[in-house]
Amino acid sequence: MAAPMRVFSRKGITWHCRRAAHQQSKAKYVAHTQRYCTSTSEAESKSTDSVAAPGTFKQDFFRATENDPTNQTLKHEGQFYSIPLDQVKSILPVGTSTKWQRLIQPFQEASIMVRRPALEVINYLKQADYTNPPVKYALYGKKGSGKTMSLSHIIHYCHSQGWLIVHLPDASQMNYKFKFDYIDNYSYKDSTPYECMYDQPVYAAEWLAHFKQRNHKFLSEITTTEAYVWSKRETTEKGEPLLDVVNQGLKRPKNSCDAIGVILKELEHHSMSGKNRILFAVKTVNGLFAPLTNIRKPGGYVIPVAELTLNMHFKNFLRGNWTNGAMVMTVDSQNTRNQPNHDFKPLHLLQKEGFEFLDPFVPIFVDNYNEKEMESCIEFYRHKRWIENDTVVTEDGRKQLKFLTENSPGLLTMMSPTM
Repeated sequence: MAAPMRVFSRKGITWHCRRAAHQQSKAKYVAHTQRYCTSTSEAESKSTDSVAAPGTFKQDFFRATENDPTNQTLKHEGQFYSIPLDQVKSILPVGTSTKWQRLIQPFQEASIMVRRPALEVINYLKQADYTNPPVKYALYGKKGSGKTMSLSHIIHYCHSQGWLIVHLPDASQMNYKFKFDYIDNYSYKDSTPYECMYDQPVYAAEWLAHFKQRNHKFLSEITTTEAYVWSKRETTEKGEPLLDVVNQGLKRPKNSCDAIGVILKELEHHSMSGKNRILFAVKTVNGLFAPLTNIRKPGGYVIPVAELTLNMHFKNFLRGNWTNGAMVMTVDSQNTRNQPNHDFKPLHLLQKEGFEFLDPFVPIFVDNYNEKEMESCIEFYRHKRWIENDTVVTEDGRKQLKFLTENSPGLLTMMSPTM
């Protein structure tokens, strides 16, 4: 018996065609990446023997001579520096660009371009007065302009200087990614402050694991300033290492959100001693001021962002009631829900509540590639054989590539292997 015929509406056919086109494009991108993973050494030898197109710079002009962010200056602008592969997980365990992470394996290299916005913030950090409350720096720009990679560059600088790093990889993920990760908050010692609040134990436990991996050497030196009662049998006494609080949150995920609140509170006290500088790095900080989450309780109640305990803890730390540190964040429309995304300026994305909460802050505009950065990135991709078509690197091909991508770093990464 023949199978019944399926009838699609016009809207359904349009959706089906778009989905098929998206899957085909994604499959081509993945296949291109996998081909790189198996032929990296051969590609490197081919690129070494290749000759630069007429009118371009030397083949290695995109390589920075200085891999230490502390010593990088404007003369290294538009050049790529490398992070040792065995140190990537300790320097940038989470929160980097997804495209950048996918290219580490095929390129066999973790390279970041030195750009002016990151150098500007690093220069501010070198000259700041850390006896005052932390200065807030907000990176903003168009979608795919490189805000996340500039933030990663700044994090690498602070890591090289021995800073304690508190990194919120994506503030908007708490709102929509963990749809079923919520429980009613109940504090054993006193439930009144957290009444009608919701914990996210899975996300909190993951955050604690990355925080411990990155700052393990500091956690054994910093001690608690008061005792914390977790249950009838579990207590963290005054003067114990902060590492015990982290382990408590990892061992008992039910207490993970409260453990984060304790950690941030203790770091505020510790900052007054001036022993360790603290960097609070936040990606998509406007996600902390979104109206609603994607979490819907039985009965149809949608949990507001303001009722998440993690949101409360991180916003309290964002107030800056501490010293000896800095805050660097990005304002992004790409990873947000229920927010306007046709404008990339801080006032538009943060709205009145978020803008007034962060004020005062230093806005840092991250633009698309300039001419030097674009040429450098094209040569880098050509060297890595990410661009395989020789016609692309001709003078006309470069003009077309710049026109199609509008010098956007994100679009250039995605379109280069398909040219």
